Amino acid sequence: MKQLRIFQVFLFLIALGVGLLGLFLWQPNHKLDWADSVFSPAQNESFRIGAKIEDKVPAGSRDRITRKIAPPSHTALEYVFCEIDDDPEQVNAFGIYHPADLAITLTNLKQQGVQRLFITTHLHWPDKDLEETNTLATAMRGLESVVVTAPLRRNFKSDPIPPEFLSASIPLDQVIGQTELIPVVNSLAVAPNVLFPENTYAGFSELESEQVSENPPLLARWDKRIVFSSTLLALMQHCRITPDQLQVQLGSWIRIGNTGNIIPIDQFGRFSPDPDFINPKEHSPPRTLTSALSGEASIIGATQTEAILSATGSKSSQFEAIGNPYQKLSRLAYTPRAAGAETLHRIPIWLECILIADIACLCAWLLAYPAWRRNIAFVISTMAMLLLFLTLYHTAHYWSPISIYLLTLLAGWTLSMILAKPARRVINSQP
Repeated sequence: MKQLRIFQVFLFLIALGVGLLGLFLWQPNHKLDWADSVFSPAQNESFRIGAKIEDKVPAGSRDRITRKIAPPSHTALEYVFCEIDDDPEQVNAFGIYHPADLAITLTNLKQQGVQRLFITTHLHWPDKDLEETNTLATAMRGLESVVVTAPLRRNFKSDPIPPEFLSASIPLDQVIGQTELIPVVNSLAVAPNVLFPENTYAGFSELESEQVSENPPLLARWDKRIVFSSTLLALMQHCRITPDQLQVQLGSWIRIGNTGNIIPIDQFGRFSPDPDFINPKEHSPPRTLTSALSGEASIIGATQTEAILSATGSKSSQFEAIGNPYQKLSRLAYTPRAAGAETLHRIPIWLECILIADIACLCAWLLAYPAWRRNIAFVISTMAMLLLFLTLYHTAHYWSPISIYLLTLLAGWTLSMILAKPARRVINSQP
């Protein structure tokens, strides 16, 4: 029996070592994610209203948060819509479209309480010097955040990503799916000549190298970065979300933070709305004013802190980059949302170590059993373990990565089959 004990201790140590490696090395480095996703009781469900979806949590967090997918909100977006017209009353100092006049408009909007601005016009003045365009950059700096836009295309020669696009992009490896299917761009079709401040995010108004589609593209690849549609950036601005808080799963959705919209997309990164999620009625901006008269508009009862600046005049429309921006933004906003958070706490690490040691002990103990009884016991143990964690999840809202326990059990089971014959010889040799 002493030799049998040696076999059992050896099996226990190997199974325990494998389990601890899984707990402290492989599972934190995401080597066992495939097993956790298959066997975890807290799985993301299919994309539909009422289904559960898991939050992106900070690195090192031991909690998991799931939320239900809620229907779209019918509430209209609270935006001031500021129109750059042809200035028929000649209020502007320099004409219908000049950096200095736009700077005055931005200052007026800020005085009315606007903090976040979506500029849907081209900011391209090749004949203006830096001093003139700097007036607009200074006015932008006084706002909380600004979203600007420019058309992108694909050329034979690739240009570096401009800083305003770089700050509004994410790494390619942050996207789940076949990123090679996303449209490729490498240059600006109409380059803004403004030195944008750090609070400015740039997105694309269109992809000139792509065919026009009924469903607008929301993503594009520039080198090893993903850049976004400016309309999507404006919705992120509305939700107070930065690009690094986005979750992108090609062929499924773009999730704006943990509590924002969940926008359906196809495998190419194009907006792919479900017919059930199409807004049944078109909203109009709650307050509209002109750029030239922005300083004279009444602020009584105005509560909007967000504004859209667009060109709508017969002459000024040549500077327009995005047509009907409010309607396009509203359509993107009329998508499912995340709501109803449920927190799952991970069991303490000391308890996980004890459970791994218990499973290793069970594997060592079963070594003394005949093959058929031992295999049945391992199958029953696996089923009992899955049932235990399901019960723990549904009744106490606790979880633990089941892969580390399956790994311990599998290591013990495999080693017991290898050591079974010499162990049986030891048992049979006993008087």
